[in-house]
Amino acid sequence: MEIKITLYAYIFFVAILSLASYKKGIYIIWFTFLFVPTIILETLMSELRWPMETMLMLASVVMELRLKERRILWASFFVENQRAVLAYLFVSLMIVFLSQTVPLIEQLRLLFVEMVMLLFALQTFLLVQTEYGSAMILKKILCSAIIFNLLFCVVFEVVIGINPAAMPLYILLGVDDNQFIVDMIDAERGNMSFRAQTIYRHPLSLGQYMLVMLPLFFRGKRWIINLFFILIACSLVFLSASRGAMAPMALVLFLYIIKNLKTDLKSNLKRLVFVLVVFIIGLSFVPNRIWKNVSVEMEPIVASLQFWDDEKQEDNDISGSSMEMRINQLNASFIEIEDNPVFGRGYGYREYWMYKHNDLHPDLLGFESVLVYYLVERGWIGLLFFFAMAYYIYRLFSKNMVDKTIIRYIFIGYILSIIMTGVRPLTLLFVCLTCSIVYSSSEKVIKETDIGNFEYQGNETC
Repeated sequence: MEIKITLYAYIFFVAILSLASYKKGIYIIWFTFLFVPTIILETLMSELRWPMETMLMLASVVMELRLKERRILWASFFVENQRAVLAYLFVSLMIVFLSQTVPLIEQLRLLFVEMVMLLFALQTFLLVQTEYGSAMILKKILCSAIIFNLLFCVVFEVVIGINPAAMPLYILLGVDDNQFIVDMIDAERGNMSFRAQTIYRHPLSLGQYMLVMLPLFFRGKRWIINLFFILIACSLVFLSASRGAMAPMALVLFLYIIKNLKTDLKSNLKRLVFVLVVFIIGLSFVPNRIWKNVSVEMEPIVASLQFWDDEKQEDNDISGSSMEMRINQLNASFIEIEDNPVFGRGYGYREYWMYKHNDLHPDLLGFESVLVYYLVERGWIGLLFFFAMAYYIYRLFSKNMVDKTIIRYIFIGYILSIIMTGVRPLTLLFVCLTCSIVYSSSEKVIKETDIGNFEYQGNETC
């Protein structure tokens, strides 16, 4: 009870701060999302059972809309995108009222939570377009969070061997009897004795979040600093041992390297030579006994990337979701919705099944792909509309941009990852944050934005 009182006090503080300055309210909420353990953010508050994160975002949006000039800005956006907005509302409500299994009230609650998240993402997008310097502040918060996650991982998970944001925090919150608690501090995968989880509920979340933030550092004048953050983000993805993040990361890095070598060969060759020299000097300090084990140590890593080869995964002691299991889940999802293939079982069916039966679904398990997750919960119409909405969001961020490459990398990594490993709670929100920062610092085709007549040309933020 004392913890909830503290959380209510923090929500009240954020609301008051947003009342004084909606910009500061947005900044503190993003700071909260990036530095506060997910289990706290997802704590259900009040009789409405809204997560704390939802109440924070709702307070921020409401406080901004009290300002007339901001209401005009929002109204202009909705008028220009009215077809997409109406389509989203229409399809979502159809799924809620025409799906089966999950109670109507619970579905409406989850739909409301999703809508608030999208509104906060829009609020951030409008902020970086109309407030000079806001993208720089958001990027500093994001960069600080990446360093924080690395330090958290090294200090607690590597050196001390305990993750205070996992099991200890669950016990503190009084949910230690929940069999769905995830604490991967002792989980082994291949040649790794643990899986990095940091402040998030699952290593998959850490891997996916770092993956969608990674392309932010593919562009900018301070390339050494960008390289530093690229290495940190890649390290965290690797330490999460999430194949659903590692494989898309490898693809995105490959596309980035190929494109840069083509566009600016001379400059990038110099950078490549610099990196190789530093790398070779570093390797010279590696003891010979370690070199003897390099091939042995590398084999499980390569096997992790070859997620389609179940035999190689088994030979290297890599457990988890196999290719065969994902195919079985997809087949099981067809059976699960055969009574209502168009609208599915309803919003939140995965959690509804877990808590009703106190166990994972026998065939669908954790719904380890967006294909399975959306197909079962929202039917064929929900699955197809999700990809249509993702494409629309991509078009929204890349509109009027001279170079859409970075936005493209973000969405390639995002889509591949959620297909391979499912949807994590905050991934779409972090996609929108990263894209907003990229958009603000990109050269536009035209000066006049699509929201009102505000004229703002972004500058490099890195």
